[in-house]
Amino acid sequence: MGEAAPAAGSSSASVSLNTPEYIKAEKTALALVARAEQCTYGLKCKLEKKKIQSDIIQAVLDHLAELNLVNDLRYAQLWLKMKIARGNKGPHMLSLLLKAKGIDSETSEAALSAVLTPEVETMLLKSCLYKTKKSLDTKSAIRYFLKAEGFSADAIERYFEDVV
Repeated sequence: MGEAAPAAGSSSASVSLNTPEYIKAEKTALALVARAEQCTYGLKCKLEKKKIQSDIIQAVLDHLAELNLVNDLRYAQLWLKMKIARGNKGPHMLSLLLKAKGIDSETSEAALSAVLTPEVETMLLKSCLYKTKKSLDTKSAIRYFLKAEGFSADAIERYFEDVV
């Protein structure tokens, strides 16, 4: 790959993109990206396991981000769609799971906003309620549970409007 300018303010400014170490690291990263969508933190961890120097890892991550081959927002949206299809976790837990994957809260919120349309949120809410093992026998218990799961007040109201 040709010499590319690292991102402004990047810690990878001193790394040459023509060294054998960089080329090997980039090939490794590209092989991982070709197999599945990757987030920055996950890819960094995988490269660290290969004993690649941190400055080279950062240079590779910067370059792949410039090429839009690694994009945390896109990763978070795809990951959320997969988890929502399973339907057993509310928005709060999904947000926490994204954080555990190294996705920052701003990106997580943007991904949730993009993916959780009112229709999708209502579908997830119903699925989450259906799959819960808790005994929710009163309207207030259901409201409390759904609020704790991170569902919006609008979605909770839509649910009760549909049920009544």
